[in-house]
Amino acid sequence: MLFGKNKTKSGMDIKSLHALDKKPVKYVTERDSETYRELRLGEEGAINVSDTEFTVVCGGVNVIRCKLTEVNAAELMNKSGLTVKGFDLDSGREKSIIAYYSDGTVSADRKR
Repeated sequence: MLFGKNKTKSGMDIKSLHALDKKPVKYVTERDSETYRELRLGEEGAINVSDTEFTVVCGGVNVIRCKLTEVNAAELMNKSGLTVKGFDLDSGREKSIIAYYSDGTVSADRKR
């Protein structure tokens, strides 16, 4: 289906987004539009994809929550993470974040 429900705003298909469901995230950053510095928004989380929403959660808090059909997502060229742009339903504003994938292990050492 070329113009059906299987596409998102970015062109990344719904099936590809669903494949990211429960993918562990090491940390998430957002670029400050005024200073152009990266701000760390959270650590140790996951990507959650439902039938209607795309959410990145860190530390039990939603970092970004968008409608699945309106999210603009793409993997980084080196496949180490994902850029996500869209209207955040929680904050009520456009957001652009980068979620860096975790290797899936959990470390108790906080001195990294």
